[in-house]
Amino acid sequence: MTASSIRTALLFSSWLTLAASAAPAQPAAGGATSAASAIHKGGGAKKKKKPRRPIFSGYQVSESSLRSEPLGRPSGQLVMTSVNDPSAYLAVNIYRADGSYNDDALDQLNHFWRCRRTGTEKAIDPHLFEILSHVYDRFQRPIELVSGFRNQKRTSSYHFIGSASDIRITGVPERELKEFIESLDTGGMGIGIYPQGHFIHVDIRPEPSYRWVDYSPPGSGDLGRPKRRRAPNS
Repeated sequence: MTASSIRTALLFSSWLTLAASAAPAQPAAGGATSAASAIHKGGGAKKKKKPRRPIFSGYQVSESSLRSEPLGRPSGQLVMTSVNDPSAYLAVNIYRADGSYNDDALDQLNHFWRCRRTGTEKAIDPHLFEILSHVYDRFQRPIELVSGFRNQKRTSSYHFIGSASDIRITGVPERELKEFIESLDTGGMGIGIYPQGHFIHVDIRPEPSYRWVDYSPPGSGDLGRPKRRRAPNS
């Protein structure tokens, strides 16, 4: 090979080396370059959305889930305070010594249960007071009335009918209170828990019984009456 041929071969070899180094690198499938490109295009990996909790969920109670033993008579004692009127306090016994209802005590409770918006009173189902007396016997703490009788347009509500209350007890978790009231149900009660409003709804109704959980925020309507689909006639 002549000197000219050797020089030509060396120049060609150098040109091939420069061409190879100048060519863009091809990323391997699924490699780091692909991941970086995906992040650049998509603005980062997408976060999984948390499942949305329903605001309301409820169900009809089967007979097998109700109390099977007859519910005995409570002491009749009731000690009540009012969330809407912190100065209000009432301590009565709904029974006379002979076991009949104490009409004077029922009148005082009816006044205590009055509609706080209109001042209207209505005779409340005494069986509701018996249920609440059981509650007082169990926890031995004043029961706070959040909402009693409501003089409202929706006349199918048990608050309007006069057999419902929204209650809570300071120092007693709502779920514990709800579970105890459920243990009193022999049929014909509506019991709901409001974790955002921090109270329990309890009403006396024709069978079947009903249960629900309502996560409506307190500001969604009147306390205990959010503006949305509710449990049947609550």
